Amino acid sequence: MNDFRKSSDKLWKSLKDYNEDPEILNAKNNEFMEGVTDDFDSSKLSGLSRRKFLALLSASAALTATACTNYRDKGEIIPYNKKPDDVLPGVANYYASTCNGCSQSCGILVKTREGRPIKIDGNPDHPTSKGKICAKGQASILNLYDPERLTDPLVLRKKTDWKSVDGEIINALNNSQSSGKEIAIVTGEITSPTTKKVLNDFVAKYPNTKIYSHSLINDQQRRDAWMYSYGTDEYPAVKWNDANIILALDADFLGSEGSYIENMRKHTQRRETNGKIDFNRLYVAEGRMSVTGMLADYRFRISPDSQYEFVMALINELSSRGSSIVLDSNVKSKFGKYSSSKFESLIGKDKLNYLINDLNTNRSKSIVYAGDTLPKEVQIAVNFLNEILGNTSLYDYANSFKSLVKHSSTEEISQLVDSMNNGKVGTVIHFDSNPVFTLPEDFGYASALKKAALVVSLSETENESSAAGNYSLPINNQLESWGDAYVRGGIYSLQQPVIAPIFNSRQKEAVLLTWIAGNSSTFNEDIYHNYLMNSFNADIFSKMDTLADAKTFWYSALNDGVVNIKEKVQPNKFNIAAFNNLNDLSSSKDFTIHLHNNYFIGDGKFANNGWLQEIPHPVSKVTWDNYAAISPSTAKNLNVDSNDLLHIKVGNRNLTLPAFIQPGLADKFISIELGYGRTVIGEVGKEVGFNAVNLMSKSVQSSPFFFSNASVSKAGGKHELVSTQEQHALDDTFVKDFHRIRKIIQEGTLEKYKKEPNFLHEEKEKLFSITNEVKYTGNKWAMAIDLNKCTNCQVCVASCNVENNIAVVGKEQVSKGRVMQWIRLDRYYSGIPDEPIVSNQPMLCQHCDNAPCENVCPVNATNHSPDGLNQMVYNRCVGTRYCSNNCPYKVRRFNFFNYRDDFADSYYENDLTALVNNPEVTVRSRGVMEKCSFCVQRIMEARSDAIRDNRTLKGSDVVTACQQACPTEAITFGDANDPTSPVAKLRDHNLSYHVLEELNVKPNVTYIAKLRNTHSEEIL
Repeated sequence: MNDFRKSSDKLWKSLKDYNEDPEILNAKNNEFMEGVTDDFDSSKLSGLSRRKFLALLSASAALTATACTNYRDKGEIIPYNKKPDDVLPGVANYYASTCNGCSQSCGILVKTREGRPIKIDGNPDHPTSKGKICAKGQASILNLYDPERLTDPLVLRKKTDWKSVDGEIINALNNSQSSGKEIAIVTGEITSPTTKKVLNDFVAKYPNTKIYSHSLINDQQRRDAWMYSYGTDEYPAVKWNDANIILALDADFLGSEGSYIENMRKHTQRRETNGKIDFNRLYVAEGRMSVTGMLADYRFRISPDSQYEFVMALINELSSRGSSIVLDSNVKSKFGKYSSSKFESLIGKDKLNYLINDLNTNRSKSIVYAGDTLPKEVQIAVNFLNEILGNTSLYDYANSFKSLVKHSSTEEISQLVDSMNNGKVGTVIHFDSNPVFTLPEDFGYASALKKAALVVSLSETENESSAAGNYSLPINNQLESWGDAYVRGGIYSLQQPVIAPIFNSRQKEAVLLTWIAGNSSTFNEDIYHNYLMNSFNADIFSKMDTLADAKTFWYSALNDGVVNIKEKVQPNKFNIAAFNNLNDLSSSKDFTIHLHNNYFIGDGKFANNGWLQEIPHPVSKVTWDNYAAISPSTAKNLNVDSNDLLHIKVGNRNLTLPAFIQPGLADKFISIELGYGRTVIGEVGKEVGFNAVNLMSKSVQSSPFFFSNASVSKAGGKHELVSTQEQHALDDTFVKDFHRIRKIIQEGTLEKYKKEPNFLHEEKEKLFSITNEVKYTGNKWAMAIDLNKCTNCQVCVASCNVENNIAVVGKEQVSKGRVMQWIRLDRYYSGIPDEPIVSNQPMLCQHCDNAPCENVCPVNATNHSPDGLNQMVYNRCVGTRYCSNNCPYKVRRFNFFNYRDDFADSYYENDLTALVNNPEVTVRSRGVMEKCSFCVQRIMEARSDAIRDNRTLKGSDVVTACQQACPTEAITFGDANDPTSPVAKLRDHNLSYHVLEELNVKPNVTYIAKLRNTHSEEIL
C-alpha cells in the first residue's frame, strides 16, 4: 500500500467541500469571498458589532503608565515620572512572574516598555512551562487594558470610596459574627499557599466563616478517583516522553486538559525526526474531535458513556495475558463479564488488536489516561488497568498536582444555598469568583443570594455575581499583583507586579487583611507584600539549604520567578477495594451530551477578550460562538444542517443552540463547549454564544460534564456560525493542477520512512527559471515548520497578534473574510466524514524569492529586502489589493476599515492603543495591506545589538514571536545561508518540502512532512 496519499486522493476542509457544493466551488473561483468588497461605510455595521469592536482594545484616556521600581526598594511602586534607574526609553525590561489565568499557574516573563507591559511569554527557568504558555496567557495582556474593568468601589451600582466600604463591611462582618450568622466566602480554585493563609486568618478572626471553593472547569473526578485508589487526591504528573504507547480516553491532554503546554512538549520529544527516530504511538478513543484526537495515529469513535465498558473490556483482555498485581476471584468477576468483541464492529477488529497487542508488549512503557470530564468510576478503572500493565513507573510523583483548598462538593454548595434561604447567612463574599454564572441553575444560588443580608464581590470586572450583590469591589489585574503559587510538587512560583494599579483597585488579599485588622485605616500598598514576604521566609526560605540571607534569597527568587523545593515522595499502594466497589456504568441508547472546556475563553473568564474570541477554533475554525457539534450521520437523521437550531433536553433542563456538523464525532452524541453565554460582562463578550451551564445539574449521577438519555430535536430558526475553514483556499482554479501534482499536505508513515528515507523526493522534478537567481551574500532569513510537532494549538496566532498589533474585527467582519491574523492554522480532512484523517498546517507569508505579489504592485509597496524578506512599505500602499489576488498562499490581509479609529464611539475617542501596542510595530490604517513580516522589528533589534557589540549578526540572535511561543518548538527560524544553522539543516532534511513548489516562487518557509506511526505503510 502507498505510504502517502495518491494525487487522486482528496483533501477537504468541510463537508460542503467534501460534497463539492456549488457554493464552495464558486467561492474558490472568486478573487475575494462574497461580501468582502462591499461598501466600506462603517455605518453599515450594526451598533452592537460596532461597540463590540470598540471594546476590544480600549482603555481610559486618563491613564498614566506607571512602572515598578527595582524590587529591592521594599516593593513600593512609584509613578513613571520618577524614572527608575533600570528603565531606559526604548529598551525593554523583563520581569518573571506567575500567570493566574487558570489553575496551572505557569511561569511567565513579562516584557515592559517605558513601564508599560506589552507582551507575556513563558519563563524559560520555570520547570513546567519551560518558556512557553498557552494562547490565553499570551492574550491576557489585553485584560489589563480592558476599559470595562471596575475603576472604583461600587455600592448598589454607585461609586463610593474604599474607606467607606471597609468601614461598612467590617461592621457587617462583626454583626454577622455576633449574631451567629454564617459568613460565606465563595472562591475559585486556590493555587496560592499565601492566599490560603489569608483565608485561614480570616476564619480565625471570624469563626463563623466557611470557605467554599468552586470552579466550572475542574479535575475533581480525577482527584476523587485517586483518593479512592491511593488515599490521596494529589495525583502525579505523567512522564509522557517515556511512554511508547499512549491511550487517551476522552482526554485532550495535548489541547486543553491539565498541564497541556508541558504535555505537548514532552509528547513531541518522541516525534523528533532529527537523529535517532524513536516515535511513540498515540491511540485516542473519544466521542468528540479534540486537538489530541486530531494528532492520533489511531482514533476510535467511542462516546463517553461507553468508556467504562471499553476500559473494563481492555482489563479483561490484558489481564488474561499477565498482571503486575495479584488478581483474586472477586476482582476477576468484576471485569470478567466485559468483552472486547463488543467494540470490534465500532473500532474495527484489526485496530482493536493493534491496541491490545501494543499495550501488552509495552508493559511499564505505556500509559492509559482518562480525561478530566469522565466519571470517577472510569478513572478508578484506568488506575487499575495501569497497575495491571505495570505502568506506574511512568507516574511522576515528585511533580504531583497539589490540592490547597478542596473543591466544594454538591452537598456543601446545596447546604450553603439552604442556609441562605433560611436566613442563616449574614455575609457572602465572592472572592474573585462568579458562582451565579458557573453553578448549575437548579442549585437556586442566584435566588438564594437575595436572602443574604450582605453580598460582596471582589472582581476585576462586573459579572453575574457582582450584579446580584450590594458591593462590587475592583481588584488588581495579575500584572498589578503580588502573589505565589504552589500547584506542583517541588515547584514554588512567585508573582510580582510590573505596573502600578491603573485604576482605583486593590490586591484582593489586601482587602481581606484590612477586614481582618478590623480598621479601614490599616490598609496600605505594602500590606500584602509584607505578608507574602513573611510567609515566604517562614515556609520557603527556612527550609532551604542556602548560605544567602533572607533578603538576598527573596530577590533571587523574584528574579527567577520560581524556587525548586526538595520534597520526600512516597508512592501509595493501590487500594483494590476501590475497584471491587465500583458502580458499574452502562452505555446509553439515547443521545449523550458532553460538556467540556473551551480552548480559549475557558470558563468564561476570558469572554471579553477580543483576541481570544477571534482565534479560530482548532478543529471547527468557528469564531465568536459555541455550538452543538454533531456527526454527519446524526445530522442526517435529525434532518439538520449547520446553523440550524437544535433543542436539547436533559430531564427538565433545556438549551437551544445552533448545530455544527463536525466530521469524526460519535453518532447520537453532541459536544458543547462551556464558558459562553455571559450576560453581565463587557460589550465584547456579552451574549456571545450559548450558556451550556444550563444543562448541568446538582443531581450528578456519574460526571457533571456528560449526560445520557438526552432528547434532541430540530428547533425552528437558524443562528449563523462563522467558520474560517473555507476562507483563503489554496486549491483554487489557478493552482488546481499543481495541487494534484504536488500536494499541499505531504505525509507518510514511519515504517515507510525507515525503509526509504528519500521517498518524499523520489518523483521530485528539478525546476528551472528564465531569470537569474538573486544571490544573498549576507544573512538570508528563512523558517522551517515541523508538522510532526505542530498540534494546531494556535499559541503562535495569539503571540503574533500581541507582538504585531493585529486588529480584532468582530464576527460580522470575519464572516466577510476580513480577519486580520497574519498566521492561520489550516486544517484538512481526508478519508470519509465519519472517520476522517486530520492534517494541520500553519500558513503564513512564505517570503518567496520570486514573490508574485511584488511584480504586480504598482507603487512598489511590497518589495524584497537584501536579506530575503518580502517586506511591506505601509506608507506607499494605495490599497489596490493586486498583491493579495496574486498571492497563491492567500496570506495577505487588507484593512477594509481603520479598525482603531474610524468607529467614533465613546470607547475609542482617544489615542489609547499605545497602552497595549508594541511600539516597535507600525499600527496600520484603512486601505493598507499587511502580512507576516518575519518579525522584522526583532531582526532590527538583533542587528543593532550586534553592531553595538562589534560582532556578526547570527541567525540564532533572532527569535520570532511565533517561534518563541510555540510549545513544541515546531517552528525554527534563522539564517539559511549558514549551513550549520538549524533552519539550513531542516531545509535539506529528507522530509522537507515547500507548498506549491511547482509555481517556482521559491518560498522560504520549509515544511517537514508529517509521519504517522501506524502498523502498516498505509495512513489509516
